[in-house]
Amino acid sequence: MSAIIFWIIIAGIAIAIDIATSNFLFAWFVVGAVTAMVADFIGISFGVQIIIFLVINLITIAIGYPWAKKKFKKSVKRIPLMEETYIGRIMKAEENIIDRARVKVDGVYWTVQNTGEEIKIGENFKIIGIEGIKLNIKKEV
Repeated sequence: MSAIIFWIIIAGIAIAIDIATSNFLFAWFVVGAVTAMVADFIGISFGVQIIIFLVINLITIAIGYPWAKKKFKKSVKRIPLMEETYIGRIMKAEENIIDRARVKVDGVYWTVQNTGEEIKIGENFKIIGIEGIKLNIKKEV
């Protein structure tokens, strides 16, 4: 009966660590602990229970963890960075922009790289991308 208590403690510790770290890795140890508990009910020796625990953990972690990580990653919607929300925005030029310039977007000055023809004061341009810490722009026709 003491082996069952041991496996319950192992399962409880694994669940507690998983809740504390929230990375869904230690939950697979619970499967190994439950399998070892079943082995104890059947009457298998404690040494073999440990081997069963380790083998089941290796299998469940090797298969289950990548599957769960992939599944949960798809279900979590990524929030775009502030500057990623600028892409597609159309703005009015406050100065002539031939190659590079500084533009104020939402109160923050950005270096912009013009990828098209010259943009004159008052003309519209579109933010088409981000390259490092520069915004790529193009004249809006």
